[in-house]
Amino acid sequence: MAGVHPFDVIAASLACREKLFSRGWGDELLLSDLSHRASFAQPPGSICLDWSVGEDWASKVQRDGTFISPLDLLPAEIRTVHVRAWLKPGNTAASVILAASRDEGYKMRERVFGALIDRGLDLYFLENPFYGRRRTSSSASLTTFSDHVLMNLGSVWEARALLDHLRGSYGKLTVAGYSMGGHMAAITAAVSPFPVACAALATGASAAPIYTKGLLSWSVNLEALAVEPGQQSAAKERLHLLIEAADVTRHAPPMRADAAIVVGCARDGYILSEEIERLHQYWSGSALRWLPAGHVTALMFYRGALRDAVADATAKL
Repeated sequence: MAGVHPFDVIAASLACREKLFSRGWGDELLLSDLSHRASFAQPPGSICLDWSVGEDWASKVQRDGTFISPLDLLPAEIRTVHVRAWLKPGNTAASVILAASRDEGYKMRERVFGALIDRGLDLYFLENPFYGRRRTSSSASLTTFSDHVLMNLGSVWEARALLDHLRGSYGKLTVAGYSMGGHMAAITAAVSPFPVACAALATGASAAPIYTKGLLSWSVNLEALAVEPGQQSAAKERLHLLIEAADVTRHAPPMRADAAIVVGCARDGYILSEEIERLHQYWSGSALRWLPAGHVTALMFYRGALRDAVADATAKL
């Protein structure tokens, strides 16, 4: 923990009161058979967006919409995807911005990234499966690991489907996110069959160390994941191996890796610096920027730098 920002430690201490995976692994059949049924790279299919009447805010328009998730493995009650768009006449680029862990609704992302609307980017915010209006329990702390896997797969498929839907309306498209949202954005860009810029913020090549070594590991209920009492080490090893399936380096780099910006936080207690470096090195041509912040304080005090990364990645396309 040397060098980790104290705000990260405080945040982790508070968050671990609600444990992740408190009901264990969940659907073992899904975990064992998922690679044969669906993958990040599999084409998700087209979507039909149903938009509500927009609200005018000076020169901007806010619209809320829904579509049916292309991932039919999701529980039927959460297959309706919710998306919020901020649009400005004359914008010719757009960014789909994905949610971080336990990030429900749109308010946090609107506060961090909303000013991009005046820099030529329309913004689209997706709500993750199992979060917000798509919850299946009383908490955003997922109760089973199989739900976590479905959430990640759904996030990527839904982002890919939305980007494909927007292709005809914009000259440039970017996918971005912070923390888990950044990791899902990186995978989305990597498997996209057309050029997409990417701002991978506060994330690395693999999320496995986040859940087994970083501060988020404090929230993982290893006792619930252990097959038998005292088998926490075996449970941690299996968790690491299963999450490795979502390592970004398992996929080819994005078609335009030169239009990718990776942002790391120098005092991050959640994301290992070597994983940030590994992502940047694997994406030859990408840019790497470091913020003198922790995982939490970057969102508080370096919002301008995060917005710059999205805008600059878009400009590279």
